[in-house]
Amino acid sequence: MSIRMLQMAWRNLGRSKKRTGLALLAIAVGQFALLATNGLMRGYGDNIQAAITGPMIGHIQIHDPNWREERALDLMIEDVNTVLASVTSNPRVESAAARIYCPVLAAPQQEAFMAVIVGVQPKIESNEKGMLSGLESPLETGKVLIGYQLARKMQIQAGQEIAVIGQAVDGYMANALFEVQAIIRCPVELVNLSGIVMDLAQAQDFLAMPNSAHEIVLHLNTNESPGEVAAALAQRPALKHLEVLPWEQLVPELVTVIKSTEFTGYFVLVLVFVAAIAGIANTLMMSTFERMHEFGMLLSLGCRPLRIVALIVLEACLVAILGVALGTLLGYGFADMTQTHGINMATWGGSETSDMGFKGLTIPMNIFPRLQGSDTLVGLVAIMITSLLASIWPTWFAARLEPMEALRA
Repeated sequence: MSIRMLQMAWRNLGRSKKRTGLALLAIAVGQFALLATNGLMRGYGDNIQAAITGPMIGHIQIHDPNWREERALDLMIEDVNTVLASVTSNPRVESAAARIYCPVLAAPQQEAFMAVIVGVQPKIESNEKGMLSGLESPLETGKVLIGYQLARKMQIQAGQEIAVIGQAVDGYMANALFEVQAIIRCPVELVNLSGIVMDLAQAQDFLAMPNSAHEIVLHLNTNESPGEVAAALAQRPALKHLEVLPWEQLVPELVTVIKSTEFTGYFVLVLVFVAAIAGIANTLMMSTFERMHEFGMLLSLGCRPLRIVALIVLEACLVAILGVALGTLLGYGFADMTQTHGINMATWGGSETSDMGFKGLTIPMNIFPRLQGSDTLVGLVAIMITSLLASIWPTWFAARLEPMEALRA
């Protein structure tokens, strides 16, 4: 391709600015739609993964092998301090939090309500990825925290006392009075709906579970390869009798959702193909018909048909590249403008909610679009292929022109 050919192709595109502009706009809109969709869905997938690997599930969980199915109170991790010491010795483990769960009845006055005791280690759970990450003041000894939805149902406020009644592991009745230190809004839906959060040691005493817990939640220094870390930890003597699972095995349904967000853009890619074919084919075909006389002169002067075909293909590629460039600027501009406040997808259905709950997880609906370099490349390759396909008809027509017939056109 010579500079002269490029100049001729550029000049020919400028002959009908309106038609060329419409073709560019169609391609730019398609590329923008592809980037915007990919960015939104990738941001949504990031939210799901952050919720999964956040306070409730973490990167890895450790339980008794039957705990997840039966949730029985006596399916405990015994000698939990030894297990915690073993897992935290792995340099890739950032934190390990032991927890206790037990259904109870809670009565602020005469009426009793179903609730769940959640025993936690406040110092560990107060970090950024912990269950108590938003707590304003540390949990005090002998006091409890109540999930805001449970507190609303019980009509209870901070400073009041509640009676908690349940069954301990030894089979005896467990009951005590606790002062409510605060009403909390937690990133874990279970706590918001029915949680009575207390110190792990206090829960162990209340339920006759010395040095025991039902669950250990691990957060790693990186999101990469939790499966490898889980497999390595499972081989340690202190964990041989326990179930050690990465988050991908704990919530396979959400893993499928995350993977599906990576392919949503391909549906939009079909629209990009349609827009490109319609825009480029129309532009090239009309341009070819308008230049019949010019092509006839070139052919009569000895220009080879292949050169005319190359010129038309070059025009198609120029339209494609310019359209993709414009759409890419719009797409990255959209992603950049939404990085500060995000896009609240919860308002799209007509009513605003702060988050979405699924299997005890709280998934934020405020999306921060995230783009990758491959998104632009996919659009460019798709448009270029489409441009070549769209140029087949005009080039086939131009290649079959007879010089005399073209001059009489």
